[in-house]
Amino acid sequence: MTRSGFAACCLLAACSRTEPAVPVEFAKACAVENEKKIIAVSGFLRPAVTVFCSNHGGRMECGFTFAETADAKKGFSAEIEQGSGANTVDKLKSGYRREDVRIRDSAGNVINLAEKVKLTGKMNVTPDLSVCFLQVTKIER
Repeated sequence: MTRSGFAACCLLAACSRTEPAVPVEFAKACAVENEKKIIAVSGFLRPAVTVFCSNHGGRMECGFTFAETADAKKGFSAEIEQGSGANTVDKLKSGYRREDVRIRDSAGNVINLAEKVKLTGKMNVTPDLSVCFLQVTKIER
């Protein structure tokens, strides 16, 4: 292997490493200390009356409420990539119903919105705590 080939191989290996997720209790997920950290947190996903989807850095994402319990009124936003593969949500049509929401876990299987899931991703929290959302990269049962 040439020197340049070896350097390219090392660079590729370094870039492909991912930061391990830090397990976080739900109640502490929106702490300022978690800003830009990769965290893993468990809870329940649910769509709001409307689900807002937008492009964040080249990735079309849809925001869902992520709550500690199935009946909790408050939570934070979980931004899930729109798509058809693992860890994505199908594009929602206007006037969708809860049963139309199809979110897939890391194995590509559709989850039941009534079941608890573990989300992994990059947490985004403003210093004044007015904004708190998780950019989801992995969904596990």
